[in-house]
This record gives sequence, C-alpha cells and structure tokens, in this order.
Amino acid sequence: MKRVLSLLGVCLSLLLLASMPFSQLTSAQRGASDRLARTKLRSYDFLQTKTVEYGLASIDELTTKRVEVDEVGMGHTRVQQTYQGVPVFGAEAIVHLNKDDSLFAFTDHLLKDITVDIRPALAITDAINTALAHYGCSDCLTSLPQVDLWILRQQDGDHLTYRVQLWREDGSEQTAMPVYFIDAHSGALLWNYDNLQTATGSSLYSGSVTINTYFKSPTYYMEDITRKIGTFDFRNGTSSVYRFTDTNNVWDSSSQRAGVDAHYGAAKVYDYYKNTHGRTGIDGNGGPGGYTSANGTTRLISSRVHYGSNYNNAFWNGTYMTYGDGNGSTFSPLVTLDICGHEMAHGVTERTAGLVYSGESGALNESWSDVFGAMVERYTKGQSGNTWKIGEQCYTPGNGTGDALRYMDNPHAASNSGYTADDDPDHYSERYTGTGDNGGVHINSGIANKAFYLLAVGGAHHRGGSMTGIGADKAARIWYRALTTYMTSSTNFRGARTATLNAANALYGSGSTESNAVASAWSLCGVN
Repeated sequence: MKRVLSLLGVCLSLLLLASMPFSQLTSAQRGASDRLARTKLRSYDFLQTKTVEYGLASIDELTTKRVEVDEVGMGHTRVQQTYQGVPVFGAEAIVHLNKDDSLFAFTDHLLKDITVDIRPALAITDAINTALAHYGCSDCLTSLPQVDLWILRQQDGDHLTYRVQLWREDGSEQTAMPVYFIDAHSGALLWNYDNLQTATGSSLYSGSVTINTYFKSPTYYMEDITRKIGTFDFRNGTSSVYRFTDTNNVWDSSSQRAGVDAHYGAAKVYDYYKNTHGRTGIDGNGGPGGYTSANGTTRLISSRVHYGSNYNNAFWNGTYMTYGDGNGSTFSPLVTLDICGHEMAHGVTERTAGLVYSGESGALNESWSDVFGAMVERYTKGQSGNTWKIGEQCYTPGNGTGDALRYMDNPHAASNSGYTADDDPDHYSERYTGTGDNGGVHINSGIANKAFYLLAVGGAHHRGGSMTGIGADKAARIWYRALTTYMTSSTNFRGARTATLNAANALYGSGSTESNAVASAWSLCGVN
C-alpha cells in the first residue's frame, strides 16, 4: 500500500467534470453549424421549463455532453446534471427534436431536489485507503488509483462521494477494474462494482482469410493503416506488448493465428459499423487511438492477444480490446468473430450511452454487446443457427457438443451457474436480483437478448404468446439507434423498452409494424 500511496502526491489529481456553462458559450461554441446551434438552443429552451420542477438553481446545472443531428434529420442534446459544480452520478437527460424543432421525446433521468454539502470532510488519500482495504490488495494493482468527485443518490438520500477507480491487469483470474464510491463526509463505502467489461493468414476460427498489413522493408506488420487498426502480442505476459511481424506476409505460425483472428475480427467490426450504421471506429471518429503504428504516423484501434497464461476471458478496458488464450478446456483463444464484436461493442456503448456496468444497466450493456457481436458474425458469414450463439467456437473446445457461452434464441440453454433456477433468464419475472455477477450483468442479459431475437426472427415465448419478426437488419438499426441516441448511463429494462420504441417510431413511424413489433418483443419478455 505504501508503494502505491507514495506516488499519489505527485501523480494523482482530483478529476472533476469540466464543462463551460451554457450561458457563457458563444454562438460559435454552440455548434459547428446553424442546425446544431439551433438544436442546442431549442433543447435548452425546453430544459429551462424543467428547472423549477427539478429544483435546479439555474439552467447552468445542466452541462452539455453532446449535440448531434442524425441521419433522419432529428436533433438530440444530451446533458449531465450537476449540483453546485459537482456532477450527479447517473443523472442525465436527452432532448429529442423533430426536423421542425418540435419536441419528439424527452429521455429523463434527472434527479429532483438534490441536497448535499459539497465540501469534502475526508481526504482523498483516506478515500483511496478505504477502497484498497475493501479490495484487499494494493501491491497487485498495475496502475495508480484515479479519483473524482460525484454526488450519488441512494435510498437514504444524497451523498457527496469520491469515486475511486482501481486497475488490476495481471493476467490472473482476478484481473479487474474495481470502482468504489466512498462517502466524502463519513468515509463509508456506499457502492462498488467491477467495470472490467468481459465476455465470460490462417486463423484459428475463420480459415484462410485476407487481412491488411503494413510493409516497412524488410518487415510486414499486423497493422491496417487504412482502417487504423492494429493487433499486438502480449506473449503470455501482462505488461509488455510486442508487434506481430512477418517476413513474407503469410501469417500461418501457431503463435500468429490468434492474432490473425483478432485482426480479421477488428476489421469486420469496423466495416460492419461503417457500412451498416455510418459509424467510423469505436468512438465515431476513427478511434480511440491506442498504440502508435510502426511507421510512427497513426494511433491505432488496438487489439491485444495472448494475454496472461491460460486466461479464460476477453475484455474492454476503455482503450484496448484484450484477449486471453483460455485454458484449453473451458475456453480456447477468445478471438472469435462474435467475441471481437462483443468487446468492441462495449467500446461503442462507453462512447455513447455509457451504461453503468452493474445491475440492469450492466445487463443491457452486456446484451447490446451480444447483439452486435452476433450482427458482426452475421455480416461476415451470413445468418445461420450459430448467429444466435455467443462464443460457440471457443467455449468448451473439443467436447463435441457445439455448446456456447450464451444463447440469444434460448437463454435457458446456457450452463446453469446457480444464480437463478434457469440461467440465463429470458423473462423479467425470472431476473436475478442478488449482488453476484455485478448484479447479474451476464445473467440478466438473456432477457434483452431474447427480446432482440424475437424482434429479428419472431417465434413463441415459453411463457406464452408469439410474434412475427421484422428481420435482423431492421432490428439492429433500431437497437443501434436506441443505444446511441435514446439511452443514458442509468437506463434500466423499462427504459430500454422506451428507448427502442422511440428509435422505431423515429425510423419507421409511430404505430408502424416495426414499432408494434418492438412493443410485442419486450412484452413477451415481461418488460412493460
């Protein structure tokens, strides 16, 4: 602990949400175009009418996160609620405007009548020590703790808290990104969760494939400068990464094959989002940039393979996709197309809705990653029965059963982990409500997975009722728009129903076949 804390005075700073109040922005700052500026102005006109209802001191307690005009000409302004300059965790809102600037919908997760003393009584180092004590290990951390100040509402009221984020990326089964909320007055631990978002040549899984590489005489590098993606090798370590290189551009050695799958998968994910949804890269702007290319000119969206020894997982850590090799019995290398799509979808979620990786919002985070992992596989291979299986190529390899980690068409078919009677649940009444699995993020994802499957394919639900699907293309378009436009960090299952209905109504019209199908899919899964 002393080793970590001794560096805090030099390296640790209090990170506060920084955003200029709306009243101080110039017209140029309000948007890059007249339409963006008008969208923001009209949105704040609407938000101004909410200040008294929510007990806001002024409109400046709502800071702008993003303003955009979408492909159908609708405008959207996403705001973060603050209180006396401190951001309020999970308190966001989105104003959605029609082309004529009239109100289409209001996504409302603002909190009313916040009351809390914003002057911390607890030192930052004490908050870190509390988090470390609860985690139970300090020497195992691989990065310094990060701390910022938030207001957190719980059942007993509002609390000023330090959010302490820890990092442990050591290749063990305990690899984690724990997050702790420590009361800045009493020092009590109020809430915690793990923010590590996991997927519980000649390639391993896709056969002979074509990949883009970079040549700098006399060496080829596994780097695609056009798409700005690169694949790197941990060599079964956890700290140093190495470039994949080859002399003849035929990547067929045993150590290269997992890299080929990850590189091929990242390219297909990139192409899917660009060609299907008009999104360039994970963040929509060709990034985020990870490692620098071999020619020193380009920051690359980076995949890292051969992480640790026998590591049975893959994860997104906010910057990189990281893939373990598995232990050979539970998993083989976790670089299948759907898992690549799953992990990169976590990045898209982080850069859009920002769904908190705990409880219902975390289950939606997992489900949306399953959905787009499946859609990437479908985009590349075409639709089949395997489209709706997650990780079927790398889960329990060699047992001859062809089983999968999760089944979107039949969540109950997944291996029972003991959290509920029929893991994974496919109906809201079956949901897991305990604290394990970060509040059921992988378990309860089955509910939304089943809803998407019914929307895309149709069929019957075992609890009664059936419906006709609208096809995976339309279903994915609705799900993507819901994620990027109508969901916030604290969206729950009911909020996801509303978000997908808003998306369907915007794309296809209120009362359309598509909108009615969205409602039916959620209702069959018990979400009303």
